[in-house]
Amino acid sequence: MTKSFFITMLVAIVIGSVLGNFLFEQYKLESETVVKEVNSTYFLMEGSYSTLEQAEKAVSDSNIETYLIVKEDANYIIYLSITKDNNNLEKLEKLYKDLGINSTIKKMSIENEEFLANLEQMDILLNKTSSNDEILAINEVVLANYQEFVLE
Repeated sequence: MTKSFFITMLVAIVIGSVLGNFLFEQYKLESETVVKEVNSTYFLMEGSYSTLEQAEKAVSDSNIETYLIVKEDANYIIYLSITKDNNNLEKLEKLYKDLGINSTIKKMSIENEEFLANLEQMDILLNKTSSNDEILAINEVVLANYQEFVLE
């Protein structure tokens, strides 16, 4: 009787450990996905160029005042603005479209908490303003913060 009892207990412990490990792995996978969703950020970009000179020429030809050129992989990308808010994204897209600048949206995840906190504050300001000059000024601060906190 004691031998069969110990074998039953051992089997129960092994099955419990396997199922517990499986459930823990599933929970860990879900929590990683949620974190990535929370940190999703929208980048409004003008284009991607193979050389820095091409990117700088595109900026000067388009008369873009507020921008950030970032080297990613083998390309130089011109970012016009960064936001987490869909309403601000639409506002910024419209602003650049009115200025005659074509843009595309790139969704990325950023892990830098300091930048994300600053971005949330700038998004609040951007949400409350409608003046193009104020929007561009706020956008310039956001791009400078991205360069300072994330790129360097």
